[in-house]
Amino acid sequence: MTRRRRLVRGAVVALAIVSTGGLAGAVLATLVMTRQGSPERLRSRAGSLVRVQTRPLPRAGPSRFDTLELRSSTGLDVHGLVRVPDAGRPPYAGAVVVGGMKRGSRIVTVSGLDAIARSAVIVSPDYPIQLRRDSWRGVAALRTLARVRPAAFDAVCDVLLLTDYLSRRPDVDPRRIFLIGGSLGAVVAVVAGGIDARPAAVVLLYGGGNLGPLIAHTLEHPAQRVHVPHWATPVVGRALAWWLTPLTPERFAPAIAPRTLIMVNGAGDSLVPRRYVMALYDAAREPKELVWVEGEHLQPSETALLERLSGVVTARLVAHGLLR
Repeated sequence: MTRRRRLVRGAVVALAIVSTGGLAGAVLATLVMTRQGSPERLRSRAGSLVRVQTRPLPRAGPSRFDTLELRSSTGLDVHGLVRVPDAGRPPYAGAVVVGGMKRGSRIVTVSGLDAIARSAVIVSPDYPIQLRRDSWRGVAALRTLARVRPAAFDAVCDVLLLTDYLSRRPDVDPRRIFLIGGSLGAVVAVVAGGIDARPAAVVLLYGGGNLGPLIAHTLEHPAQRVHVPHWATPVVGRALAWWLTPLTPERFAPAIAPRTLIMVNGAGDSLVPRRYVMALYDAAREPKELVWVEGEHLQPSETALLERLSGVVTARLVAHGLLR
């Protein structure tokens, strides 16, 4: 064997060893990350409620509003809003609503929730992280990536603690608590619903699965206005999905059964196309429902989306005996 061939063979063997080591490292990291996001770890991260503080806000229409601050035994702080019916007779239903990141807890104030708010105490959290338009640009993307993972865990824990809060309220029927997640909040709601057996139903508005390609698709969508180069979106999408491996919605959707999963999606939605909707729906077990509606994801706004879907969501919740 010539010296050149020996060098080539040595390089190939070295490359194979490095590749195998890298693959083994990636597999090991994925296993560790998945364990970190196990139901047991997330419940432990949430802890139990040790302090509840509310402060009344000016009345608006047929509801009372309060600011809400929760503190858990693990030091986790949750900030949000509470909307309480100003009529009717308790006990009411209870709803944890998780919308998009921009609106946060203010989602409880929109008129699209009026029908539900007549017979349910609604709570909604602010997200543990706020992102700007340039959060994924340049060096800032590394800082954002480091913050996203713990914030995603905390967002799920926030829902668990808000469910605790609702179940302890004397004016809420603990058997009629449900989760509603829209857009990004759909991922949070399906994970929390798979971990916590107390919510009687989980409602997802324009949610989907197969996160890697879905995130890449979302980053390229003109409505998002995210500054990520076209060539980088597949890499960023899959990297971010891998970073959030523990919170893959398809992993938690089956655990919602035997409670009901209700998905409402746009038949022609360009932001969450049908293939991503079906990835999540197919992962879930019966009982499950998929309602197709007309219209884009957040066009013209999240508020308009809720107003358009209000009748559909309310009708399904009434049919399941959660709203009266």
